[in-house]
Amino acid sequence: MKHQPVSNSVRAYWHPNMKGLGLVLLVLLLMFADGEEKDPVMQYWTCGYRGLCRRFCYAQEYIIGHHGCPRRYRCCAMRF
Repeated sequence: MKHQPVSNSVRAYWHPNMKGLGLVLLVLLLMFADGEEKDPVMQYWTCGYRGLCRRFCYAQEYIIGHHGCPRRYRCCAMRF
């Protein structure tokens, strides 16, 4: 008995899914690569009490709010 047709059918099923997975990973990588580097002036836009406007706060920062920042940015301040 030859088992080649079974392995070929598995390979035929697996190959298109791997292409889709590669496409999904590429899209996710491009989404996360979009950071604050595109608008460096926005990093120094101050808000609140000693806060800075950022898309995402760093680990050592906390969110004060959105007041004083442009759309989709939040006011982040350092933890003490």
